[in-house]
Amino acid sequence: MARRARAFAFVVVSVAFVSGSAHALSFDTSGQGRFHPSAVATESFEAFAEGSAVEGRAFRRIASPGPVAIPLSPLPAKNASYRATMFARGNRVNADLQIGSPSVAPEPGYLSVRFFPTGVVTSDGWYEIATAPFSPPSNGAAMVLSVAAEGADGADIDAFELREEGTYRETRACSRAADPVCSADEFCSAGYCRNGSANVPPLPSSDDRATVARYLETRIRTFFGGGYTRQNRLEAALVDLPSIAQANDAWTFWNGFVTAIHRLRDWHTTVSGVVDVGGRGGFPICFVEGDADLSHDSVPADGRYPDVLVSHAGPEGNSGLKAGDRLVAVDGLHPIAFAESLDGVDWAAWHSTDPAGHAEAVERLRILIRRWAHTITVIRCDAASLACGASETLSVDDLPPEPAVYPDCDHRPAYHLGAAGPDPVTHYIDGVYSGPLVGTDPTEALYGMVFDDLRLEPNGVNAYRSAMDTFRVNAKGVVLDHRTGNGGTVLGAEFLTKLFRAPSMLGASTGLNQTLGTFDVPLSPPDGTALFTARATTSDAFVVGDADHRSDLKVALLLARDGSASDWLAYGLSGAANVRTFGRTTAGAFSSYLAFSSFGGFTFRIASGDFVEASGALRLGRGIASDEEILPKQSDLLVGKDTVYERALAWLR
Repeated sequence: MARRARAFAFVVVSVAFVSGSAHALSFDTSGQGRFHPSAVATESFEAFAEGSAVEGRAFRRIASPGPVAIPLSPLPAKNASYRATMFARGNRVNADLQIGSPSVAPEPGYLSVRFFPTGVVTSDGWYEIATAPFSPPSNGAAMVLSVAAEGADGADIDAFELREEGTYRETRACSRAADPVCSADEFCSAGYCRNGSANVPPLPSSDDRATVARYLETRIRTFFGGGYTRQNRLEAALVDLPSIAQANDAWTFWNGFVTAIHRLRDWHTTVSGVVDVGGRGGFPICFVEGDADLSHDSVPADGRYPDVLVSHAGPEGNSGLKAGDRLVAVDGLHPIAFAESLDGVDWAAWHSTDPAGHAEAVERLRILIRRWAHTITVIRCDAASLACGASETLSVDDLPPEPAVYPDCDHRPAYHLGAAGPDPVTHYIDGVYSGPLVGTDPTEALYGMVFDDLRLEPNGVNAYRSAMDTFRVNAKGVVLDHRTGNGGTVLGAEFLTKLFRAPSMLGASTGLNQTLGTFDVPLSPPDGTALFTARATTSDAFVVGDADHRSDLKVALLLARDGSASDWLAYGLSGAANVRTFGRTTAGAFSSYLAFSSFGGFTFRIASGDFVEASGALRLGRGIASDEEILPKQSDLLVGKDTVYERALAWLR
């Protein structure tokens, strides 16, 4: 039976992610696909598995998870706009066409464009995916097709084709995120106008656009948040969302939706996987919220935000900046104000749910500076004299080339476990690190544990048990360094409280079906108590501690950027006898979340639900304040001291 290709309309959820463009491949009367005569590049995958191919006799199998990099012939040496198409079968594939090299200097020498469904399928299960029209950054550039398959059994691809389509657009330099030199479907980043539509799902058709806009708004209104976030952020975040129905290009449409997501300012509510900005890399400097005690005479504290200090730096490309130096401003703004001004262009923007939290913005500064800043203003200080110089402004264009080593920014100026700890240069953390604290006497029996995640599943491997067993037998005091708290599971948070406190049931998650109505107005005390009573007997109850805990063991928990299950851990330990917390307030992300994903790796998460305490009060949006709110001091960082750790150690002793 001959194969038939047909275009079809998805249900509403899928209409959002398909293109109305005509497909490139044609089919003859036998159902065999034929490349267009004007195609400038094709790939039939004839060297791979033979079978029911779209074009020719063979197709390529993509094993999960990938990605697989497939070199293609270079682009023609001419100025032109192109569009790529390809067919896939089986599970969802996430594919992008990489043009040029990320390492090419000067910029822009690299472009990545994503594939999304066109709405065309064949009668034997192949579906067409395509890019938006794009203008390459250079003529004759190399092309690599990158394909990853979802699902355990992978997917098939066939019939890659590249044709000229659209109007060629010359690359233009720009200076700021909203530079008017860029067109409506572009955004300015790393000094050049970027094709926003090249990395986002297609613009819904004119018939579907308003329907899709309403669908997206309804998803948020139905599922988002708990008491604090629904009552204080929901309406303001959505005020401009209906206007995306009038968008004339894909970037304006989808960026409008993503901007609404960011305006919800919730730790769990994020977007990932689509917009990829090449060029200028990152800055190998890690910053922390701090107290610039040595330089306030020349530049006073802001009053709204904490100071921003260098925590640690990579060995190369650091512009001579070191621990203790101060980042005063970015493009004339306080660094945190600069970072949090980018919600309308930075698709990876991330916010604390508690309005007082800014550690997420500080953590991402090393990327944001190279992507969107013109200048940075710094103050360099001398460790020997503990004196600081005058403010100095550096051009981002003049920063050194990308280095080989980018340290992870984990809010830890140092580790205190010696050879048992993470690499002090890269700060790469993979798992749980524990052992005696360096510089303490063995008779003190002081131990530490460094960990970022709280991953523990029923009947799963327990990465924390060995350390807990050692502490139970040998320790008199423990420092739990969780200054990068990525969350995980409530079970993980519960387990890490068992050794350190008496048992208690502190509250419960409200679940994912309490948003509409329940949290749109403040709960009365009787309603809050009734909600707690209803949830306390479910599996969502938060039960901490253990009857077999060690009541004589002192525990210091260090906090900086902590959310989700890491909030729960801080909550579970706070107030317990012989436990004290040091550092910053957690993110207050006391919810779960729902994830929505599509082709191209486009995923958005929406926080949903709340946490109700035994008192009937809701917890979402109220982070756990440290018993001792401490910022790293400039005077300490300069001489290699870890302010927060030193204070915790003194308390243990």
